[in-house]
Amino acid sequence: MNAISPIKPEIGTSATYRGGLEFVTTNKIYGWLHNQGNPAEECLVDLYVDGRFLGAHACNEHHKALTDLPGRNGFLAFNIPLPSGLLSVDRCCVDVKIHGTRISIPGAPIVTSLHRAVIDTALSGITPERQALCVSALGETVNQTKRGRERIGDARLLCPADGFEEAELTVGSFLAHQLHRLQETQNFHLRSAVDLTRFLVRCADRFNLADHAWCPLPADVAAYLASGEEDAAGQFRSRLLSAYQTGAGETAGSGADALCQLTHWMFGKARLPKEALATRHVEALNAAAGIDTHGLISCFYAGMHARDSALATAFNSSDEKALFPLLLAISLWLIRWNLDDLFLTPQVRALLDAPVHHQGKVLNGLAYFYTRLGVPDAQALSLSTLCQRQRAPLVRHLPRTAQAKGVNLFGYFDGSTGISRNALFSRDILQDAGFGVTMPMMAMPGRHTGEELYPVNLIHFGLLGAPSDMINHGLERFAGAYNIGFFLWETSALPRSAHLALEMMDELWTMSSFCADALAQHFTGPIHVVPNCIDERVLNAGTKERPKAEPFTFYFCFDARSWYTRKNPLAVVRAFRKAFPAESRVRLVLRIRHRQTSRSVADLAHKLELDRLVGSDPRIVVRDRELSYADSLAEMRSCDAYVSLHRAEGFGYTMVEAMMMGKPVIASRYSANLDYMTEETAFLVGGRERYLESDEYLGVTPGARWYEPDVGAAAEAMRWAWENRGETARRAESGTALVRSRFARPVLQELYATRLHAVLESGAPAMVGA
Repeated sequence: MNAISPIKPEIGTSATYRGGLEFVTTNKIYGWLHNQGNPAEECLVDLYVDGRFLGAHACNEHHKALTDLPGRNGFLAFNIPLPSGLLSVDRCCVDVKIHGTRISIPGAPIVTSLHRAVIDTALSGITPERQALCVSALGETVNQTKRGRERIGDARLLCPADGFEEAELTVGSFLAHQLHRLQETQNFHLRSAVDLTRFLVRCADRFNLADHAWCPLPADVAAYLASGEEDAAGQFRSRLLSAYQTGAGETAGSGADALCQLTHWMFGKARLPKEALATRHVEALNAAAGIDTHGLISCFYAGMHARDSALATAFNSSDEKALFPLLLAISLWLIRWNLDDLFLTPQVRALLDAPVHHQGKVLNGLAYFYTRLGVPDAQALSLSTLCQRQRAPLVRHLPRTAQAKGVNLFGYFDGSTGISRNALFSRDILQDAGFGVTMPMMAMPGRHTGEELYPVNLIHFGLLGAPSDMINHGLERFAGAYNIGFFLWETSALPRSAHLALEMMDELWTMSSFCADALAQHFTGPIHVVPNCIDERVLNAGTKERPKAEPFTFYFCFDARSWYTRKNPLAVVRAFRKAFPAESRVRLVLRIRHRQTSRSVADLAHKLELDRLVGSDPRIVVRDRELSYADSLAEMRSCDAYVSLHRAEGFGYTMVEAMMMGKPVIASRYSANLDYMTEETAFLVGGRERYLESDEYLGVTPGARWYEPDVGAAAEAMRWAWENRGETARRAESGTALVRSRFARPVLQELYATRLHAVLESGAPAMVGA
């Protein structure tokens, strides 16, 4: 009900009226009129359209909001049918006057059109549920973008990859990287265009790209996917559609439903760029679906409505009062996903941009609708301003000078993995060393508009996933900055999928000389060994009270997500059983995080054999209940000796933690731990280097090697440590002194600061993708 002032009577009359013209919809005119001087009298109104009198109509419909007015118990409304086709697309004037007078009721006359009538039809049938959906859709569009419109690219992702020079289409570095990262070289060779298309169809949704990212495809690949030919029925079928339907096992067809399914997969799962969708498919999806009388619902909109349960429940596409909210909800979704340039049809654009005269102002249709819903500041809304908000963010890096003393830290910061702990330690070291630190999180496009960053990025992503992570975080944050990759790898040779990440870096930091040697095989820029600190809680970890009768405890902890085959707990169990075939005063405790994880057939076999041996020896205890970091340190402190018969380590956090606690450590004589272990500081176990089998670890490269510790030698070391407590304690004390001095926070702060000052003061150009 509108708050309307009384209507002044014409000269010579004594009646006074209240009322209002509420809506002019596509097929009816709604309003009300009340004679205050004679409340029981039925009122009449005269209808004029473009100055033509179309008849008098009684105000005798019930209006719930008017039941409190005296006289007619709310039967004060008029509901006048409009002849079909009366409202033009351009404009017409609808006037409602008090019968027999020249006085228009409040709200009249209205300059309206078919566009406004569609909006008014929706407003006349708005429900709280529909209003909530419309308001929430606007809020999401204003505050959040799902995909970037003009995100910056990097030529290194698209340039032809080595080894694919004879391919029919350009195999960009990013595609070659994904082929090897996903270990799909046995299934796809990417030499023929057909094979490349099959690879994208089968694997693109496994590229680890975020919702807001586009998969970087060379232009000729995108053009090939969009090309095609007409089938026997005369319908166009692109190569991408044919490959997708074949891969999905769907019945061949290129109707609207098939195309909607294709676009849902392309943009919702595979993140393929818009250029890969054929123009003729876009045209087919934008054709009218023949559902509504005005031809506003396109095939794409109809498909979206059918696939979205919330839309399908809230809006019946055959209900005229639901038409505009349905169109609006899908249009705002398209804007959020930056697909409005493909599927926001000219007819719907015209509806949202239509000029509407309202309360002395001219608003566009979008602003008018939300103004009538009572949304604050809705009068400033427009389709163009909403679309403009989705433009690519602007990032500015400070000049690389000594005055720009700060670092942008990229990585995972949940603390649940070694990589994420490295990132958090780097943050603390940098801040303690007096450097400014920003931690740009993965953000939707537009969220970091105008972002000002330091000139140096320190990147703690996984080596194999770094290119996708950089795309997800926004390549504009890396273009022009000096990018330092803080990477680890545990075997003697890097997998092929690591090469692209290295190509996108200016400098590498790593935590051991073992890792530095592996990285140097494929990276020609500066490589620096920069160890990370150990959490101070290690030094203060409490010790559980141990009963005097408790046996001598050997301890090993690891995360099964880091592979059983690499951590090699089976060797620890075998060495323990060999060292102590029947001794009851010893035990072995294994702490296994994510115990049920297995990464390959070889990894599963290792786990199953471990379970078998553990089950046959009551002296071996497996603990897999999740502990806090502080509790896990306390558990480690309660042991007598730490054992790691690893096949390869990039740093070896748990070994350093045990040494800092003063525990004797028995470990493989191989990989990163040799940077801080000698015969004077630990018990090093001999063995032999051997080649990896193809499924023993992640991304195994032919010729890659790691270590096979000698179980007999490990058993001798465990027995010796148990029998010679004095020498064991002395060696543990030497180890503690070494790691506490080498990995002390001030030492590492100096390492960080020295290298970063050199970068800031140097004139070496950063690598920038063209």
